[in-house]
Amino acid sequence: MIPRLVLMTAALISTTAAQNMQPTGFEAWVMPIEKRVYAGSFTRNTGPEIIQVAGLRNEFVSAQLACRHIVNSQLSFAMTVLQGAEAAIGNELIRVRVGAYLPVDEPAVLTADPLLETETHELLANLAVPVWITVKVPKELPAGHYKGSLTLKAGAETQEIPIDLEVLNGTLPDPKDYSFYLNIWQHPNGVARAHGVELWSEEHWRLLSKYAENMAQHGQDSILTSIIHDPWNSQCGYEFPSMVEWRFPGKWTLAETAKFQWDFEKFDRYVELMMGFGIRSKIEMYAMVKGPGPTPDTSIRYFDTEQNEYRTQTLKTGDPMWFEAWKAFFPFLKKHLKEKGWWEIAYLGFDEKPAEIMDAMFTLINEAGPEYRLVLSGGHAAERENAELVLYLDSLLNAQKWKDEFAPMVEQIQERGQMVNFYTACEPRYPNTFLYSTLRESRMIAWIARKYGLDGYLRFILNAFPDDVWKQPAFKWHSGDMFLVYPGPDGPLDGMRWELLRQGIQDYEAWRIAYEMADFWGLPYHLKQLEAAVEKATILDSCRDIPSVADARKLVNDVIREVGSPDEMGKKMR
Repeated sequence: MIPRLVLMTAALISTTAAQNMQPTGFEAWVMPIEKRVYAGSFTRNTGPEIIQVAGLRNEFVSAQLACRHIVNSQLSFAMTVLQGAEAAIGNELIRVRVGAYLPVDEPAVLTADPLLETETHELLANLAVPVWITVKVPKELPAGHYKGSLTLKAGAETQEIPIDLEVLNGTLPDPKDYSFYLNIWQHPNGVARAHGVELWSEEHWRLLSKYAENMAQHGQDSILTSIIHDPWNSQCGYEFPSMVEWRFPGKWTLAETAKFQWDFEKFDRYVELMMGFGIRSKIEMYAMVKGPGPTPDTSIRYFDTEQNEYRTQTLKTGDPMWFEAWKAFFPFLKKHLKEKGWWEIAYLGFDEKPAEIMDAMFTLINEAGPEYRLVLSGGHAAERENAELVLYLDSLLNAQKWKDEFAPMVEQIQERGQMVNFYTACEPRYPNTFLYSTLRESRMIAWIARKYGLDGYLRFILNAFPDDVWKQPAFKWHSGDMFLVYPGPDGPLDGMRWELLRQGIQDYEAWRIAYEMADFWGLPYHLKQLEAAVEKATILDSCRDIPSVADARKLVNDVIREVGSPDEMGKKMR
């Protein structure tokens, strides 16, 4: 249940300064989606408000308003269709949501991020509230301008905000077909706990399907699975259950390791659930060694089928029992993956393990499973041709280190057909996707990948919710570090950071379309314009105002407007 504190947005605060900045009555003004609306937000706008946005066909296009009333009132809204010369965008493709405030400790400021699905919202006197409009542009819609309005009502007062959406002459692929690779890890137990349902119950699976659908709509590509119990040692405050049950008749001894059996029922169901929504690029399997960091813990929990109880065998990297267990498991796992048709997309995952730990992993894998593909977050991929690398963001931002060490490594790995992605974690503080981060930073993520020629982005984690995410959104890391969505009444509610991350990915795809068109038609000026857009979008420090990523996207849109129709390019290529 979402607490009334969140639904009301905040308790009463001093509003003298805010009152000095605003006229009396009810007002609504346009805010860029990359800027957060705070309870004390104000506007310097003097002219009439109008929402002007542009996007490609098949794109999710968002806009943001701030609303405030000088008295307590109830906010409601009514949205018209967006009418064009030849067609219209109906209300079923338009969402109007209200941003709710959370108490964020780092700046000690109430901060809006969850987007509530509600028809009305309580406005407290003189406290600004964000309102989001998101339009799903149909895939077959003719290019052109589509106009309508959003009417907001508070008490007896109304504000009508005109909307002008320009649909450009180009089409984004469906999210499952984005060229950008998005890998946001998932925590099934986080969903069960936040929604108050039994782990792996039918209601839990129903909710997991809601989260899978939401991930698919945001471009998710990877399926995170656990092949041992609690591969991250409950670092989120609770266990990460194994999707593979290890079974042994009695107490496991080294001499009888061959008696192990494995049950893949939950593993298979989770993979099939995700694939049912189009998430099928990769299956990551954690973990031969628990992580992250230098811990050598390789303990294995198994079910004793004779005593009907779980046992845990405490192990460390290199222990003979650990070695023999994985030698037994690898052939069984490979056989199962091949039978399911998943072998080619399955990877053994390692989370920020140092070289001395990975050397032990490589020793075991080289002997027992050299054909297995690996994905390594942090660390290095050694010389393995079947290893994918995920770089820490600081490896990119250190210019000298990037040039001397990582750029040659990236080129080598990509030449052999493997992806190279990057990730942020509880560091760096900037840029990142914390609740106190600017929303610009979430949109910038995909542009950073574009700047360094990388394939995509990894983040821990989508839905590892703290005990009460609405009252305390921090656990032992920064606020918002463990989640990008929120547990709603019947599944996930989007966060603004999650929406801005998708917007950046859509920018990445639009840039690719524009670049291919300009390159095809031999237009060097436009190619330089697109390179300039990347530099503009990824500026981190400036004596002058840091440009919004939307400024960079405008350059991309200009190229798309000027270089002609992608359909014409397609006909020419045929």
